[in-house]
Amino acid sequence: TKSAGAGYGESEGPGRPPPPKWAGASGGAAADAHARLAPPEDDVLPWVAGLGGGRGQLAAAGIDGNVHVYDSGKRQLLSSWKAHPKAVNRIRPLDDDMLLTASNDATVRLWRLGADGAPRGGSEEPALTFVGHRMSVSAMDVLGAEGDGPATTLFTGSRDCTVRTWDLATATELHQHKILRNVVTAVRAVPGQSSIVVQASEDLQLRLWDARAAPSPVRVVRAGPNQFICIDVTPDGNYVACGSKGFSRENCEVKVFDLRAGLKELCVVPCADQTIEALSIVAPDRCFIAGKDGYIRTLSLPDVKILHERGPAATAYTAFGVTMRPSGGLVALAALAGPSGPSLELLAWPDGNMDGEPAIWAATVDATDDRRERPVAPEPIALAHARALTRAGPCAG
Repeated sequence: TKSAGAGYGESEGPGRPPPPKWAGASGGAAADAHARLAPPEDDVLPWVAGLGGGRGQLAAAGIDGNVHVYDSGKRQLLSSWKAHPKAVNRIRPLDDDMLLTASNDATVRLWRLGADGAPRGGSEEPALTFVGHRMSVSAMDVLGAEGDGPATTLFTGSRDCTVRTWDLATATELHQHKILRNVVTAVRAVPGQSSIVVQASEDLQLRLWDARAAPSPVRVVRAGPNQFICIDVTPDGNYVACGSKGFSRENCEVKVFDLRAGLKELCVVPCADQTIEALSIVAPDRCFIAGKDGYIRTLSLPDVKILHERGPAATAYTAFGVTMRPSGGLVALAALAGPSGPSLELLAWPDGNMDGEPAIWAATVDATDDRRERPVAPEPIALAHARALTRAGPCAG
């Protein structure tokens, strides 16, 4: 375990050039200069998530098996530590001081964290290990008790074509269900429901599971022709938004389904030029997507429109996670892939206007391209809607 001292957040130091200037669009909130983040010692960062406790911390998962925790207030790396011998695919905060990590090693581990985001007491051993999957654990979420009770059940999905439920207190496997070709790509628990999970798969199906007893799909819809690799559910539990994999505008789309109507498809809009790697719903009517085309975009929901885009970055985005700052306002950590390793951007919307330009609070040395942040011109939006109308029926607006 490596804990970062104050030097990680310093803008300048011996042998370092001064931090670069960033340019924003007219009237934007982008700062002229920003703090420098220490780059993580990893090859690629496939997942970012905000931690619990309201401390404004975000954690990035690495394919070398590491977890890297950053503090948005201090704008620095707090700690990096080894979580698994193989890649960490997903991370999921649990309560104020616990973190779940899912890995290519076919396990999930539960960690108890200290104030610096590292395992408590410097321990290299997890509090619990969930063992049972035969292949990489590619997705997970937690299910709570009735009402506002704490989470009691872990729901996991794997490349072994199974979904499984586990007792969070003991790491005991409760049930499993295998469906041929159901290579799980994403899962998300439905807010306000104690046992309902949405799951995407490489078989181009979208499934709704009820995990109250032995998990079973209560609804299955064909969601293709493009494979969904990221999904999220609105806070009211009404809609699920899905981002797809692809290599052109026609393939990289966001689809919205109505959970109240049994996963009825509402809208589909091409939103990116390459794979949408991350989709995060931040309000009942807003979400962010980040993709391999080097753009972060703000979308409206459930009728999808591109409201704002930021890019292009010099390299591809691989992950994007958000959390709330203790003083209010949204902050995000965005990860990019590059030839010399991953780079990071710490972005903030202090005024709460998610349709506007974020302030760049900090970045690694490699994230220094002179991009521009701008609202999307009407033409691309109209084009995206025209394509959606010809493919999957109208979207309101």
